[in-house]
Amino acid sequence: QLFWEKRLQGLSASDVTEQIIKSMELPKGLQGRVGPGSTDDTLLSAVASALHTSSTPITGQLSAAVEKNPAVWLNTSQPLCKAFIVTDEDIRKQEERVHQVRKKLEEALMADILSR
Repeated sequence: QLFWEKRLQGLSASDVTEQIIKSMELPKGLQGRVGPGSTDDTLLSAVASALHTSSTPITGQLSAAVEKNPAVWLNTSQPLCKAFIVTDEDIRKQEERVHQVRKKLEEALMADILSR
């Protein structure tokens, strides 16, 4: 299918209590809205799929023609989003977020062990 991500539109992950898990927020530099009915959730699915199915860098659509005809999939190896650049600052911020989440997980696991 040309716009396979559309099949995932409207679906959400939920935890064991059936509470919907909040979707990830995309970085500000990653602009979707390319293609019919494109949403941030659709773009997130496309980027995640591209990261898992290909070893090539994810750059977005580099052609200006995508602005004129968003129904055309110009580069099938790239998600339907405008071209973007990941900066060293973006990487540093993400590494810090990962460090903070790992620390919270460690604290939660230690609290669980101590409570037993």
